[in-house]
Order: sequence, then structure tokens, then C-alpha cells
Amino acid sequence: MSTQDTSSRHLSIVQRAIAEEHHLADIARDGYAPATLPIVLAATVLALAVIVGIALGVSLAVYYWV
Repeated sequence: MSTQDTSSRHLSIVQRAIAEEHHLADIARDGYAPATLPIVLAATVLALAVIVGIALGVSLAVYYWV
């Protein structure tokens, strides 16, 4: 990988970060879409289910291993 490829990749990452910042600023200025709340709640429930599943899996593995 050349230096040009590396610098353009970093530039691309920076450009994507700036675009995301502008997108978030637009959302904050325009208000949130009505679908945002169900999406956030679904993501939260999914994340909690994953965390509980991992904790349960580890607990059961330790219980039956020992």
C-alpha cells in the first residue's frame, strides 16, 4: 500500500466523519423523524438481549465446566 493510498483512506475517513457530523446536525435542526423512537427502542432491546444472552451463556458455561 502506497502512501497515497493511506493518505486518501484517512482523508476518506475524515470526509465520512464530517459528513456524519453534518447529517447529525441536520437531524438535530430539523427534528427527529417519528420512526426514530421505535428504532432506538428496538436497538436498545436487542442490545440488552445480547448482553443478557452472553451473560447467561458465560454463567452456564462456568457452572457446567466447574
